[in-house]
Amino acid sequence: MFNVKNGSVKINPLLYIFLFLFISNIHGQRESVLKTAEELSGYYQVPQEKMFIHYNTTLLFSGEYLYYKVYCLNTKNNLLSDISKIAYVELIDEDKNAIFKHKVKLENGVGQGDFFLPVSVPSGNYKLIGYTQWMINAKDNLFFQGDISILNPYQGNQKTILSDVPVDTEILPVENDTAVVKTEINTSKDNTDIKLNLDKQVFKKRSPVVLTINMANSLHRSGNYSISVNKKDFFTSATAVSATEFSVLHPKAVINKEKSISSSFFLPEMRGDLIYGKIIPKESTLPVSSIQIALSVPGKKNDIKIATTNNKGVFIFSLNKDYSTKEFVFQILGENRNNYTIVLNEIPEIEYPDFDFYTFEISESLKDHIVNRSVNNQIDNSFFVAKPDTIQEPKENISFYGKDFSTYDLDEYTRFATIKETVIEIVDDVWTKSNKKEEKTFAIRGYYPTQEDYEYKPLVIIDGIVEQDHKFLMEYDARKIKRISFVRDRYFLGTKIFEGVLIFETLKGDYLESLNRSYIFKSVLKRPLTKKKYYKQRYLEGDNSYNHIPDFRHQLFWEPSITLEKNNTVITFFTSDAIGDYEISIEGFTNEGVPVSLKRDFRVE
Repeated sequence: MFNVKNGSVKINPLLYIFLFLFISNIHGQRESVLKTAEELSGYYQVPQEKMFIHYNTTLLFSGEYLYYKVYCLNTKNNLLSDISKIAYVELIDEDKNAIFKHKVKLENGVGQGDFFLPVSVPSGNYKLIGYTQWMINAKDNLFFQGDISILNPYQGNQKTILSDVPVDTEILPVENDTAVVKTEINTSKDNTDIKLNLDKQVFKKRSPVVLTINMANSLHRSGNYSISVNKKDFFTSATAVSATEFSVLHPKAVINKEKSISSSFFLPEMRGDLIYGKIIPKESTLPVSSIQIALSVPGKKNDIKIATTNNKGVFIFSLNKDYSTKEFVFQILGENRNNYTIVLNEIPEIEYPDFDFYTFEISESLKDHIVNRSVNNQIDNSFFVAKPDTIQEPKENISFYGKDFSTYDLDEYTRFATIKETVIEIVDDVWTKSNKKEEKTFAIRGYYPTQEDYEYKPLVIIDGIVEQDHKFLMEYDARKIKRISFVRDRYFLGTKIFEGVLIFETLKGDYLESLNRSYIFKSVLKRPLTKKKYYKQRYLEGDNSYNHIPDFRHQLFWEPSITLEKNNTVITFFTSDAIGDYEISIEGFTNEGVPVSLKRDFRVE
């Protein structure tokens, strides 16, 4: 959205290649069509991507967290990709059913996420896969694949993992679902000049571990890395692929599938999260092209977008901002809005390749270890409130209409029964009128003379939601309204022109709850995961605040974002009450695209 006072728009060259495609050539729910030789050439010019995921463990028990870091790489130079802004991460079972599907925001080619494993997920062998929408076009499938085995001792059927125990054996009883609330350095030639040093090799319970990452002799310092410190299992589970192994497996640049003019393909999500939808006519004879759809983002810092359908009735919105709101509002604009409904398609539908699943097995001899770990998980989760992660709140956006507006706080004036009376008696430069179609509308005195041939309505929003029915709003109870604001600039939103913006805010911010119209579709969108700052347990001398809180953590430390720019980077974390052997794992890529994989063991007694 822009107003007539705004300046020019700068366009990324790669975006320019697909600008026309993005606006008009959507073929299926998520696919576009190559209509010209220029577009076909652009399709081949954009480099392909590949994805590596560093995750904390290949064996998860019910009640534990999977943590992961996404690295999206340009296959031409092996550098972190600046093409896609959204990644998709899924956990699927052997029947290719998804346990979760995450959208992950990519910033400079990296992103992060996590998943708490509930007791509803059965024991078995699973695949963690990762991809971008652009990668679906690749000639060779480069979806990331990683093995994860799940052990759920609360379900009776363990046939997928038991080697010598009857099929219906229940390892642990569960009363209800609330039982679970929630060495050596790698010898790769690229890593031998990076050293992992510990202050000692054996540590006591609840004691600090000082890890020094020495890069004084390294040619590759700056980069993007993640670190995991996890207890080594009694069980034999899959080995996670490392960044160096991944680069050996996928060393070459990847080309796109061969296409021709009129072929369909998947757009790269260069501008952020793409929301695809389609309008469905209530009668087959109704047109579906050139219908305008408004997307309202409610909230204190609201946003409005307008898209136009193509000849298939498909529309796209690009959400390139972080919004704190959960529920989004879509509505069909125009006089015929009651003749259509809206459906959304939020995640790409992909054809999974044939996966080779790891075979994880346990025997009855491991029962005591399983019971002990599961009980410890329950205890730790019951104290989760004392050790919470921190959600990094999105940066507060300015409302789409900017800061240059006039405001009337109605508590400072005599109250009238309706909004119409309030506008007439209190608000300057705003009034009501009948247009050429004898419709009752609001009007705003703009900065520019209106030509007689054109009658532009103001854009009217209430609690961040577009309200097309001006007459309904005129009769709305003004005693529920907190303030009225307006902007006198002429606004261009999509292909529509508005003579100013009229903004209403209710006292309770609850206007959305009363909306129940056939042309309005409310949806809690599957948005990219919120970035977190993960809790790091600390035991400081003289601080007894954690003495009474059990600590059976197997995951001692997880940090998805470290840069290693100094000769020596010091990281301190604390052991738990769980004795045994632990592994430090660092994965990532230097700024030159060199993969880095480092491991070191230590012991807690």
